[in-house]
Amino acid sequence: MTAKAGVSAAPDLGTLHRFHGVQPVLPVSDVTRAARWFRDVLGFELDFIAGEPPSYARVKKGDGSHGDPVYLRLWQCNVRDAGPWRGEIVICVGNDIDGLHAAYVKRGVAIVEPPVSHPWGLREFAIREPDGHLLRFAAEA
Repeated sequence: MTAKAGVSAAPDLGTLHRFHGVQPVLPVSDVTRAARWFRDVLGFELDFIAGEPPSYARVKKGDGSHGDPVYLRLWQCNVRDAGPWRGEIVICVGNDIDGLHAAYVKRGVAIVEPPVSHPWGLREFAIREPDGHLLRFAAEA
């Protein structure tokens, strides 16, 4: 079965399920360090950190005034298991993608791809965070 734009979802799912967000979980080698990096370098807020010693955290960006906030969960695991996830996370930022890119460059963030406008209507750039995960920031072009 192939999906086409404008085709409704399967009717048997009803209307009680209201999907409203995704919270990716990134395996990291040190939760405290990772949470600080997301806060101090990328400007996220520390939503919570749990465990003694810390083993799980969630960082947040946005207040809901322009759509759902972005949440990333950070899970401490064995250094061997904390390798980068093979996918990438796309974070929609609304506007001023070039200004965000410039700010991250000034902060020494590892830029993987500079801002580029795509034929599908987005302007994006990509970074790699210290545990090797690829984060792509996107805005309408």
